[in-house]
Formats: sequence, structure tokens, C-alpha cells
Amino acid sequence: MRIAYLGIFAFLPFILIGPDRTSAQTGGQAHPDWTGFYTMATNRELANTGFTQEYRGEELNKLIIPHLKPWAKARMEATDGVADDTGQVCLPDGIFRYPSMAGRFVWLQERGRVVMVFQNINTAGVRRIFMDRQHPKNPIPSWNGDSIGRWEGDTLFIDTVGFNDKSWLFGGMEPHTEEAHLTERARMVANGSIMEINIKVEDRHALTSPYSYNRYYKRQLETAEMPEDVCNEDPETWKQFRDEALKRQLDSGKGK
Repeated sequence: MRIAYLGIFAFLPFILIGPDRTSAQTGGQAHPDWTGFYTMATNRELANTGFTQEYRGEELNKLIIPHLKPWAKARMEATDGVADDTGQVCLPDGIFRYPSMAGRFVWLQERGRVVMVFQNINTAGVRRIFMDRQHPKNPIPSWNGDSIGRWEGDTLFIDTVGFNDKSWLFGGMEPHTEEAHLTERARMVANGSIMEINIKVEDRHALTSPYSYNRYYKRQLETAEMPEDVCNEDPETWKQFRDEALKRQLDSGKGK
């Protein structure tokens, strides 16, 4: 797919109004401002930091699968990794998959919320973490859920509920339900050059017990720009993905 480059400041007029560039504030207290462009940290970038990526790439499936309830494991085994992969047809991958696999995002802070703009805007979207309210009593189920946050010293605790059940926990097509609950603890390590996010996933209907792991993201230079990535900008490539997915769906329906 063709990749064009788009300056991060193109996003600002649409997402932020009057940001405080020196610090984010909650209840009158100043907190660290982590605004910047982040990418998944490589082994080389983590060398000599004392940190390592856990369950890199498809290895994360090995962590998740033992936690699946029997019905969830049976559904996973009956799911076609192409036909039922939402990203193949430009539907969202969901918040469980994209940040843990590709992990390119811009982190923006302002009074009352944090906004994460993901590079794969079509399949990962824009995530808003509200710092000044609680979850709605009955949130409308959505791909990325409803996220709220609070500062615990220099650590940001993020709580997310209100998911739909249309996405997968990861590339193995592990299912979840609307009862999925995501909690994260984010902090800066390695002298502020790396963002560490501890991720914990619970789902009382799909998982026998929670699972957790860490992800590390490298903070890029202020001059770095996040590439634009549109999932169907190359019509021929996207048509191949779509046609293969639809064919597998059709074959599955015929009992092949």
C-alpha cells in the first residue's frame, strides 16, 4: 500500500482545543505531559534499559489461549483467520489487537482528557481517555470501548469498558464478549524515552482468568511525523484481501 507522510499538526485543530503544552492538569494538579509520536520499541531500542517486549508478535496468542473458556476456544478454532479478520475488509481491529501488534500512535494531552490517534486510522481509530468523569451507567457498546483515567503519581491508570463483541483479542481470533474489561497502567521509563504500558484483560464470560503483559513504545523526536496509512488506498491490493475473505466466508457457508 502506498504510504504518504502527514504532519501531526494536521490533527490538532480537529482533536484539541487550547492544549496546555507544558503539563496536563487534573483537579488543579500538574502532571507529566507525554505528548508525542510513539512507535513499538525494538529490541535494539530497549537494549541496556532493563526492559523487554513480552510476547512479541503472534507469541501473544500463546499467552491468551490458555485463558479461554471452552466455548471461546471452540469458536476460535472454528474461525477463519482471513474470512473473519475485520481488518481484511477495513473494519476496526479493536483496541486489544492494534496497540499490542503495531503500536504506532500520537499521544495528545489536554485538560480533561488524553487522545491517542493511531496510524492505522481506519482499523484502529481515535481513542479518548476522559480524566474528568466516570463511565456512563450504560455505555453504548463500541469497538474501542469507553476509557477513563486517573493519575497515581507519575503513573496513568486507564480503565476501559463498554466494548462490543465484534473484534478479537488478538490475531489468533480469540473472541471476547461485551463484558471485556481492559485496565492499563502507563508510565515513562528509561529517562523518559520509553512509555511502558502494563495491560490487563478480563472477561468473565470468555476467560477463565485475567491475563496481563507489558508493552514498550519509543518516544520519537519532536520533528518526527506519523505516516498516513489508509487500508484501502491501493484498490487492487484491498480487492484481493476482500475477495479472498468473501470467498472463504462463502465456502464456509457451503460446509467446505
